[in-house]
This record gives sequence, structure tokens and C-alpha cells, in this order.
Amino acid sequence: MTTRIVVALVALPFVLIPIYLGGIWSVALFLVVALIGGHEFYNMLDVGGYFPARWLGLIWTALLVLSFWSPTHIPSTTLLTAGLIITLCYSLFRTEAPVSTWLATAGVAIYLGIMIGQMLGLRLADNGLWWLVLAALITWSNDTLAYFSGVTLGRHKLWPRLSPKKTWEGTIGGWIGAGLAGALVAHFAPLPIDALTGLAIGLVGGILALFGDLSVSMIKRQVGVKDSGTLFPGHGGMLDRLDSLLFVIPFVYQAVFLFGR
Repeated sequence: MTTRIVVALVALPFVLIPIYLGGIWSVALFLVVALIGGHEFYNMLDVGGYFPARWLGLIWTALLVLSFWSPTHIPSTTLLTAGLIITLCYSLFRTEAPVSTWLATAGVAIYLGIMIGQMLGLRLADNGLWWLVLAALITWSNDTLAYFSGVTLGRHKLWPRLSPKKTWEGTIGGWIGAGLAGALVAHFAPLPIDALTGLAIGLVGGILALFGDLSVSMIKRQVGVKDSGTLFPGHGGMLDRLDSLLFVIPFVYQAVFLFGR
């Protein structure tokens, strides 16, 4: 726990300062996050025997993220179409498991490129800093309360096949923490939503955070690795830190752009 806390305190300024500054700083941050996360993801798929085209996939991931910086110049649908065609054509020349190469390359690029691109898009939106704060605090409150509730009260296993340590008590505690975080941020932050709406966003975000975590756990279990990487001692890799956020922040992004207007 001491290692986890120290690493978090050291790493936080490198994340929070670019997010606070916005603009090109946020673009650079999310691009680096996407590339490191993609590299780790492709490493895991290599271990699992899926033969992804790593560099082709990373370039595609980066372009998808950047499309949310200037969506009118390079629409993400254009990049999705081009990437699917290019990676499938590339796979034609692979003699070993070409279908696995295509699916593995495309799956990671689309998943991380679109999801992290929406993180960038949310930060660049009106009130983007506060929307991102809302999503991040919902996620972190869920994870923190789930951990401590699970340690102190956990008795009933939630989903042993995917995550043996998770319990129903911890999960429900996390959802309560996420809902309260959403309500508090909505009440005190300059956002056009009330506390009740913030509570609802928090509860949905807490549920999504759980499934984001379990989704990455499923992948790690299938390929036979414990952590996605070793970038953060005591925490694992970049993908281990992103798993819940990859579901929650895009949810808030969609809520803002579908209903916020």
C-alpha cells in the first residue's frame, strides 16, 4: 500500500497539470497514454498468441485519438474505414493466423483510439475540465470505496472466474462512493446539472467502472498475465490504471454531447 501511495503521488502531477492546462498539453497527454496503453495491450496479445501488427495498430490508435482534437478535419469514421481496410489488406500477407492478426490489431486500435479520443474530446469541450473531474472522481471514488469496503466487509464473492478478490460488499460500497462523488461534484462545480443528476451519473458510472475493470481482467486471464505492464510499481501498467476510466469517461462524454445540448 505504501508503494502504491508513493507512486500515485509522484505520477499525479504528470497527469493533472496537462489536464488543467488543456489545449495542446491535454492532446499530448492523451496521445502518450494511448500509445503506452496500446503497446501494453499488444504485448498481452502477443503473449496470448494473437500476432497483432503492433506498429500499424499504434499509428491507427494515435490517429483516432487525434481525430477528436479536430473532428471536422479528419472524421473518426474516415479513419475507422481506412484502418479496417489497411489492416485487413496487411493481414492478407501474413501466413500465420492472418484473421487473428487483423482482429487483434483492429480491436485494440479501435477500443483505445475511440475511448481515449473521447477523453480528449471531453476535456476540449465547454466546461471540459469540470466534466473530466466529474468522471475521474466518480471512477476513483468507486475504486477506493470498493477496495476498502471489500477489505473490511467483503464476504460474498462477486465474479470469482474473472476477479477472485472482488466481493458484493466491496462492489456496492464502490457504487455508493461513485454516486456520492457524482452528487457532490455536480453540487459544487460550475456544471449545468443538479445533485440528483450527478448522483444518477455517478451510479451509472460506478457500474460501468466495474465492467471496465472486469473486461481487462478477462483479457489478462485469457492470455495468462497478471498485470498489463510494470510502468507503475504497485499498480501495474498503464492499461491497469485505465480499465475503469475507459468505460466511465466516454459515458460522460456521450451524456454531455447527446443530452447536454
